[in-house]
Amino acid sequence: DYMMQAIKEAPPGSNGVIFTPWLHGNRCPFEDPNARGMFFNISIETGKTELIHAVLEGVCYHLRWQLEAMERKVKAAQTIRLVGGGALASLTCQILADVLGREIETVDNPQNSGAVGAAVVMAVGLGLIPDITDADNLVTIKERYIPNPRHTTIYNRYFPVFKSLYYNNREAFSLING
Repeated sequence: DYMMQAIKEAPPGSNGVIFTPWLHGNRCPFEDPNARGMFFNISIETGKTELIHAVLEGVCYHLRWQLEAMERKVKAAQTIRLVGGGALASLTCQILADVLGREIETVDNPQNSGAVGAAVVMAVGLGLIPDITDADNLVTIKERYIPNPRHTTIYNRYFPVFKSLYYNNREAFSLING
């Protein structure tokens, strides 16, 4: 909560700083165990708020890249439901909406969504719930995050740079970490 409060005023794009979240290689949308994280475009004026904000943006850029790869095979919904611990932070949800250019929904207790899903499957199997689609009545939307077009424009400009950081450094990753 403290860090989210500390970085909430950081501008979209983190004043040009981009973070790549491949701290332990990567599996999707590219397979490269040698890829690593980095901060790109740091200057003497860069502060910790930009660095922390860039980490959130980097994770969101990577999710966008994964969504882009997935949509080459299957069309995803225009509204994305975010679950897990990351969905507890409204700033993360808004950045993801802005980076994806899509509405983001969160649910009550998003960190427990996997357990709720398992319980629903079990309830259907035991005949306690007639059909898996009846689970919609058990899941309530808590928040909706609408993309800010001004922010999305910035992220659309930075996203190709984010992807180029992998392609332009692939060989260096291999030489150092291979």
